[in-house]
Amino acid sequence: MSELYELPPEDVEYLQARFSSKWRKVSEGPGKHGLIIEDFNLPHGYTKPESNLMILVPVGYPGSALDMFYFSPHLKKSDGTGISALADESHFGQTWQRWSRHYKDSAWQPGVDTLITHIEFIQNETLKEVPK
Repeated sequence: MSELYELPPEDVEYLQARFSSKWRKVSEGPGKHGLIIEDFNLPHGYTKPESNLMILVPVGYPGSALDMFYFSPHLKKSDGTGISALADESHFGQTWQRWSRHYKDSAWQPGVDTLITHIEFIQNETLKEVPK
């Protein structure tokens, strides 16, 4: 795997400040890029307090929208109930649990939305799945 793409400086600054050495860029073949954050903290209500998070980064980002997100190891809720809209997918040499979650009404706004807003979206979506 090689790291052949660049993230905007504000994304790199955020990742360094928030996740320190726990993040890395990955690439696999032409045009397939991702970001992995190790030991991503999860809200209470899952069987594990953290999991590795992967985000596919499309060519053209930040003008192109980030969409969905992936976990490995797979997440399970503590109460045993299911999580909606999941699938297994292979990326960057491992199997990931895809969370099919999308911005309402294709609401990604280039120049406004960034990796930072996508991580906030992920935090909100994982929180929605567990009882308060």
